[in-house]
Amino acid sequence: MKALKFLAIPALALAAGSISVAQTTGTTQEPQSAEKALPASSPGPAWPEEPRWTGPGPMPRHYLITRWGIPEPYTSMTNPLPRKHAILKRGKAVYKEHCASCHGDQGAGDGEAGRDLDPGPGNLVWLSDVPEKQWDAYMYWATAEGGIALGTAMPAYKDTLSSDDIWAVTAYIQANLPFVSQWRFF
Repeated sequence: MKALKFLAIPALALAAGSISVAQTTGTTQEPQSAEKALPASSPGPAWPEEPRWTGPGPMPRHYLITRWGIPEPYTSMTNPLPRKHAILKRGKAVYKEHCASCHGDQGAGDGEAGRDLDPGPGNLVWLSDVPEKQWDAYMYWATAEGGIALGTAMPAYKDTLSSDDIWAVTAYIQANLPFVSQWRFF
């Protein structure tokens, strides 16, 4: 319930801001992105002119997606695979083959192939503190659809990997991430 109150306040402030802008300018056009619409004093990501993110990767966008919306049909997905050694081993193989070159061995977004990307690969470490219910849906969506919605070069894997491979790599990443407290985020 506390999380809902946390989200409701910025949502109400955002809605109020949209209404006042529409009344002032005579337009009802929605903001281009939630990142640009958030006030700098909000608990969410900062305006681009006032960055607070100090880690590698484009995390403000990833943060917004997990907090304010993953598109259907992904929103209620949960990992159907059991967290067993065989699944984690399969996920590790998928991660090594398809993810580590950009996201790095520890998921910190520091892989060799991702060094010249702009924006750089996401630092997956922050996901270790995201509730699993949100995490599964986000990871499946991000892996299946790729980085187009986030403005990144990450390829979509829905036609390359099976659903079970996506779930296996999701389980592997979640089981092997360092805790967020080891990283400086805000």
